[in-house]
Amino acid sequence: MANLASYSIPNLIQGVSQQPDAQRDPSQAEIQINGMSSLADGLRKREHSAAIAKVSTASFGDVYFHSILRDAGEKYLVVIGKTAIKVFDLNGVEKTVSAPSGYGYLSTVVSATQDIRAATIADYTFISNTKKVPAMDAALAPATARPATHEALVWVKAANYGQTYTVNVNGTAASVQTAVAPVIVSGSTTTENRISTATIAESLRTALAGVSGVTITRNGSVLHLTSSSAITIAANDARANADITAITNSVQAFTELPTIAPTGYQIEVTGDPGNQFDGYYVKFVPRSGAGTFGEGSWEETVSPGVTYKLDPATMPHLLVRLSKGTFYFGPANGSTQSGTVLPSWGQRVAGDYDTAPDPSFVGQAIQDVFIYKNRLGFLADENVVLSRTRDFFEFFPETVTTVLDTDPIDITASNNRVSVLRYAIPYQDELIIFSDQIQFRFNAAETVLTPATAVITVLTQFEIDPNCRPIPVAGTIIFCQANGQWSQFRELSVRGAGTALVADASDLTVYLSSYVPSGVLRMTANDTSNVWFAISNAAGYQDRVYVHKFFFRNSGNGAERAQSSWSYWQFNGADKVLQILCVEEVLYCLMEYAGEVWLEKLPVADRATQASPLLDRQVTTTAETPTALRVAAGTYDPVAKTTTWTLPYTIKAPTQAWTTQGNAQKAGVLLGAASSGSTIVANGDWSTAAVSFGESYEFRYRFTRFKLYREIGGGKAAANVERTQIRHAKLRYHETTYFKAKVMAERRPEAVYTFDGTILGARDSKIGASDEARYCEGVFTIPIQAKGETTIVEILNDTPNPCRFSTCEWVGLITGPARSLQ
Repeated sequence: MANLASYSIPNLIQGVSQQPDAQRDPSQAEIQINGMSSLADGLRKREHSAAIAKVSTASFGDVYFHSILRDAGEKYLVVIGKTAIKVFDLNGVEKTVSAPSGYGYLSTVVSATQDIRAATIADYTFISNTKKVPAMDAALAPATARPATHEALVWVKAANYGQTYTVNVNGTAASVQTAVAPVIVSGSTTTENRISTATIAESLRTALAGVSGVTITRNGSVLHLTSSSAITIAANDARANADITAITNSVQAFTELPTIAPTGYQIEVTGDPGNQFDGYYVKFVPRSGAGTFGEGSWEETVSPGVTYKLDPATMPHLLVRLSKGTFYFGPANGSTQSGTVLPSWGQRVAGDYDTAPDPSFVGQAIQDVFIYKNRLGFLADENVVLSRTRDFFEFFPETVTTVLDTDPIDITASNNRVSVLRYAIPYQDELIIFSDQIQFRFNAAETVLTPATAVITVLTQFEIDPNCRPIPVAGTIIFCQANGQWSQFRELSVRGAGTALVADASDLTVYLSSYVPSGVLRMTANDTSNVWFAISNAAGYQDRVYVHKFFFRNSGNGAERAQSSWSYWQFNGADKVLQILCVEEVLYCLMEYAGEVWLEKLPVADRATQASPLLDRQVTTTAETPTALRVAAGTYDPVAKTTTWTLPYTIKAPTQAWTTQGNAQKAGVLLGAASSGSTIVANGDWSTAAVSFGESYEFRYRFTRFKLYREIGGGKAAANVERTQIRHAKLRYHETTYFKAKVMAERRPEAVYTFDGTILGARDSKIGASDEARYCEGVFTIPIQAKGETTIVEILNDTPNPCRFSTCEWVGLITGPARSLQ
């Protein structure tokens, strides 16, 4: 028995699925090319790309791309190669980059895409070469050695009565005996005895004046001894040196140091002999006006004889915005460039190799550069290293006597497998760190991130593609996985806190595991429209941008994924899409055409705002195109009665000329076309017309086969017993000017049915103010008359006219020998 039935496909915005037709959801497609799955517009033909500028007459070759989004008025694309760095604004204007030190830092790069990392904060972009290993400068502390080899101090700490003060210098001993009491009464005679540390020190200086080759000066109670040869010195008293001490280069406690000393004199405070970590070093700094040997204070300093500064030639270099439109590239060495004083890497200012060890990135390649909680961070091998708070160039502690909350953080991601850390992505209030196989969570065990509270824990264990940087998207992190010839993408999310923390990475390509090719270079996101994009360098796929459109809907059980749409955009004339960057709902693309590099842009808002013809690489005769690329008015030949335009580029794909002037019932007039050269010729005089030129591209959407589905177990399954004989399909369109429906039935020639709103002007409804902007809305009937499972139905649009579709409903006879009991 046959029953006439209809089946509605509620929307056409779920993108491509590679599942078999019997498993695929009817709202998913088998093919979707050059379409946008929009919640606001439904399924539509994507908007065109407009040429902005030719940025290079030759291929960039092996380079790394970075973006600088400084503020609303300054946004840049940076092209980093082994021998040069180029900077362009988003209008394609190249900026001046000076590199007085050259590009030697980048000379060891093997593959720029894989070996270069960059991070920007304010006017500074840190560029790291992962093949360059940071090292310490060979110079040893201090810059000027003190104490010198033959230098010593004697400090009379206390003046006590009845005490003998003895100092022995190079075998010559001098002693000072103090009176036994302040007042001595002998009969009728009373003697008052006044003593002081200064007078005792002066007496000792006088007594030692004859020591050959030794110069002794005094200030207060301190003697300063210098010599051109070795000095042996000892000082003692009867109270275990409580009253006098000789100092060369070390004391056990800070209290053994005088408040008078020569400028720059350095002393080691050894502390507990059994603890090598409680010692530290100090140097003397006199107060203002005290001279080179006077009163002052002791300040913590670095141990003599250790390396104390990073070698700026091996550290990440800086790309600095000096003034608008001017950049400097070079080491952070404190030099002055065009009036801007550059920072320099901080030095070891306290301690030694044990108490203030080298940052762990010294001797290890820096794999990533990032900013987190007002600290500059590096990933090196298995270590996370962060600078001092608010001091991006300081990686040594200020003091070794205590641990400050602002001190640098240097921590290892411990795990039972070797985990070379690749990328660090700030996520909410935490840092998610990716190694090749493990994802870590870096945060503070308490509310404030300090060296004492920093912890790293394992979140998930997924392999990643180390050549593709993960990106944050709408509260999650998207990362790529290499799967042989193809790539897969996962969405990492973290929920909860403390012991209730749950992390997962759901598979976004579970329905199309062989759709996006391997070699993914770059991803970029537009959170406003819930879409992100990816490009690949795999041969045969370099002229595509892969698009993932998503939407989460709040329900009683939390956020529910209502849309996960995959498709790709094809750019016919381009050899490669080199770089993509999304800014304010505009996708900027660097395109390579036969060795030339062009900057293009196209809108990616959820709601289309397209007014121009849908032509890629579009240039016009109007102000829509920048002056440098604007096409001059056509040249009219009155003899041949033709108009000729010269384009600013060589045509690489079929290119057309369209104008909206003419019949008010039409969306545009095709004036002419060309497949090579750089000129287009049209019949008639169009020399004063506003004309758009560009490459035509085809929108293509293939429906899942029309067949009966049943709701089983909360999902859909194709009915196998019943036969579905489709009569026709009803396709609802809106704001549409043109499309074709192609029906390919088994053992029957294909049939094409065309809807042309430029002809059917009487059926349309106006959208907008212009009488020339006519768009149709309604239902288009697609005749099929074939078995649904063996019939392919596609909708196509190869014209510059827009098309938008919301739903589709098919009508057919359902026939079956048996009745389903489900």
